[in-house]
Amino acid sequence: MKTRNACKALSGVSLLAMLAAGPSFAQEEISIRIASGFAPNVAAVKILQETFMPRVDERLAETGNYSIEWREAFSGTLAQPGGELEAIQLGLTDIGVIPTAFHADRLPLYQIGSVTPFTSSDLVLIFGVMDDLVEQYQEFSETWDPLNQVSLAVSGIPDNYVLCSRVPISTKEDVDGLRVAGAGLNLRWVEPAGAVGVTGTLANFYQLVETGVADAMMVWGEAIVSLKYHEVCPHYFDAGMGGLNSYVINVNKQAWDRYPEEVRTALREAAVEYGVAIGNFSAEVGAQARDTMLESGGTVTELSQEDRLAWVNSLPPLAIEWADALEGEGVRAREILAAYMEAMREADQPVLRDWDVE
Repeated sequence: MKTRNACKALSGVSLLAMLAAGPSFAQEEISIRIASGFAPNVAAVKILQETFMPRVDERLAETGNYSIEWREAFSGTLAQPGGELEAIQLGLTDIGVIPTAFHADRLPLYQIGSVTPFTSSDLVLIFGVMDDLVEQYQEFSETWDPLNQVSLAVSGIPDNYVLCSRVPISTKEDVDGLRVAGAGLNLRWVEPAGAVGVTGTLANFYQLVETGVADAMMVWGEAIVSLKYHEVCPHYFDAGMGGLNSYVINVNKQAWDRYPEEVRTALREAAVEYGVAIGNFSAEVGAQARDTMLESGGTVTELSQEDRLAWVNSLPPLAIEWADALEGEGVRAREILAAYMEAMREADQPVLRDWDVE
């Protein structure tokens, strides 16, 4: 009888322990495929693995109601760089990082950084301003409705575009005639100086210069260091062009509708942290670029303030042209542009041209 009572007591204790740990027994595992055309040595993916995914896991672990089975599809295994938008749209992946520069025709509102050069190199500020605009203007969310996806947050990696070249560049005039590899509308920053734009991606810039298809590339410090671009173009020319938003983290609409609210919240919050982390990473690693160039036998040239002003004022009214084209489609682009530029001025950024008041 004592043995039987002891067993009952033990059973009661075990039951209480199970009840106390209830969420772990009721935990639901959600499978999420996450994709990028880039490899893990590219910051977009590196910070996904080191910040975004762990932060989602940490938030969900606080309650224990849900866990994520991450199914990674990087390095072009599911989509090539630039193919992420379609992969999310078609449901081939649940989540992905979209390089917005590759889709100027389908994502025109997200090109605002490409039409406001020489404005800011503070990526965390840029992302914060963009996220505020996304929340304030419904035109941003309406961009994604026909593309069957939900956008979590704005991010990017270029904090300050520089020219990384095979031969030294000392002045704006030296750019004349150079074939410059770049992506998206930002090639318009150098084409008025006589450069010939060569469209490419982070995945093939190295090869384009190595094989002589391009003489230089339009990149930023972090990319030079992380992707070893200095091996093929050891000369660094900084005109202070500034940075821009270049990524969004998006979710397929059908996948989003399936996720519990707790998971949605974790994804949104982690996406914002991703932007902060990638912005800080770009600044920290990018600070090594000049020394890396010099150590490899290259040169570093920084344009004077006077020459920078001459450069920016030689550009066409990029932002006004962009805004007017969108206004013709019923988008409040001039208002959005004014809000963006005013936020930069209020943050005491080194704005060299008031793109919104021409």
